[in-house]
Amino acid sequence: MVLQKAFILIKATPGHEEDVVDSLMKIPDVKEAHIIPGVWDILAIVATHKEIALPGDEKIYRLVLQKIGKIKHVQDTNTMVSQLSRTR
Repeated sequence: MVLQKAFILIKATPGHEEDVVDSLMKIPDVKEAHIIPGVWDILAIVATHKEIALPGDEKIYRLVLQKIGKIKHVQDTNTMVSQLSRTR
């Protein structure tokens, strides 16, 4: 199986960024969560396995809509799905 990665920018209710990060880390596909300065408050990195029955980007779409977007104090998300990656 091939790994599909995505980077999700999250806006949180002010003062509740750590609560959102703690909730994110309870989701198995969320590998990292970072509080960041700027327009967005949190960067979450997710990774799912591509499957024949359900493509990785669709799994990410469902993850964002059904889990991340429903976390208390999440106000908005912006998802970027990686098409090609290089790592060391």
